[in-house]
Amino acid sequence: MFQTILIAIATIAALVVAFLLLRKWLNWGPQEIPCAHFHDHVHHAAPNRFVRDIQRDAVIDHHDNEPDPMAADFKQMVTRSAAPALKSAPRPVAEFAADSEREKILMLSGGGQWGAYGAGLFKTLHDRSANGLAMKNVRIITGISTGSLQTILLMVALDQEAKEETRRYAMERLEWGYSPAKESDVVDNKGMFQMLLRGAQAGTGPLRKRIRNAVFENGDATMLEAIRDSSISGYIGFVEAHCGLFHYVDVRGLVRDAPDWESAVDALCAATMASSAMPVFHQQLRVTQCKDGDRSLYDGGVRRSVFFERAMEAMHDEVRRQAGKPEDSNPSGNEQEEVTPDFFVVRNGPTVRHPDPDLDMNDGPLANGQRGYDLLVNESEIGAIANLRLLNPHGRIWVTTADGYDSFDCQCDHADCSKESEMFKPGFMACLRDLGRHKVEREGGPWWEMATLDARSAAEGHRHQHA
Repeated sequence: MFQTILIAIATIAALVVAFLLLRKWLNWGPQEIPCAHFHDHVHHAAPNRFVRDIQRDAVIDHHDNEPDPMAADFKQMVTRSAAPALKSAPRPVAEFAADSEREKILMLSGGGQWGAYGAGLFKTLHDRSANGLAMKNVRIITGISTGSLQTILLMVALDQEAKEETRRYAMERLEWGYSPAKESDVVDNKGMFQMLLRGAQAGTGPLRKRIRNAVFENGDATMLEAIRDSSISGYIGFVEAHCGLFHYVDVRGLVRDAPDWESAVDALCAATMASSAMPVFHQQLRVTQCKDGDRSLYDGGVRRSVFFERAMEAMHDEVRRQAGKPEDSNPSGNEQEEVTPDFFVVRNGPTVRHPDPDLDMNDGPLANGQRGYDLLVNESEIGAIANLRLLNPHGRIWVTTADGYDSFDCQCDHADCSKESEMFKPGFMACLRDLGRHKVEREGGPWWEMATLDARSAAEGHRHQHA
């Protein structure tokens, strides 16, 4: 009897060890990327004062005494915008907003394959410009999830100090990145039923190879050098799994401090894949060899799609310093608008979800879980963008989205542009790229301006914030 028990225990132990080894060999565990200097460039994206009011009784270290390079960049932009030349620059209509001389902050949302919309949008703007510059005077780019990959490429493609051929190459890599021949070029999607074995629906080994090829094609360091030397600050957001707090990483710093190009590629892969690692759906991302131990990181979209909060408050304080208080001398807020940089937000996806009557008759966990996830993410995306206006009451905010993807006249070559269950469907992504082209070429262009707060509500908001 005792011998039988020992044999059973040994058999179970052997099976467990075999399973763990097989899981490791098949890349069923986390996607691990070594990057010793990664957290040297990670910064805390502390919440705004309203969130802090709500969290009054919570014990949270917001690391307020640590450097916040994004806030410093925002304030410097306000100072430059207050210079007479920029302050008096004419306010463009929507069609020409991207070409204005105003300094700009570009914010790129998440969306997975929906990032093909942004790729098509910027490629068309690039092709239609005289010098291959899709947008003028972009100074800061922030990205979440699919927007993180767009960030590292647009830091070069929109850098007006880079050579034109380098900008063109970066834009070509952006278009290539969102033009897979098949889904397996991007992810190893085995379906939700293998989640228990794999820990996620899709492995991200192919994505890592694709990001590497986007910035280090055939060992060519052109893109890495251009990212390192870019005149545009790039920031990528993600969430630390163990504490649930939102952080962002300085892209240029990752490349500048890398000991060699291979390490620089690993650092960029770690940043973009951390920002894209949606729990359950995508393989967990773990950065190893960190000073404080290995860190598991989540898609920043689980918290917010565009990130700015305390940086925006710092910017707004500088706006008040440069232009005064609107409630005291200028109720319209025009002076504040003149010194506030322009914000451009790309929603890489739609802002509504179509009705799904089948759910009234289907109680399957996968269908219900997917629907719930879609609704939550959609609301998070919209809410984060709307909140941008509340913290930036006077500046101009331009928005573009992938709404209308299912109703415009697609001119791409793919026969099947429908959206189905694939995470990255080549035909659908081709249609999204064409949607970007369509919106650039339509009357009025791709951007529209968000509504502003009326003078009275804006003034009341200022008094409440600074009481």
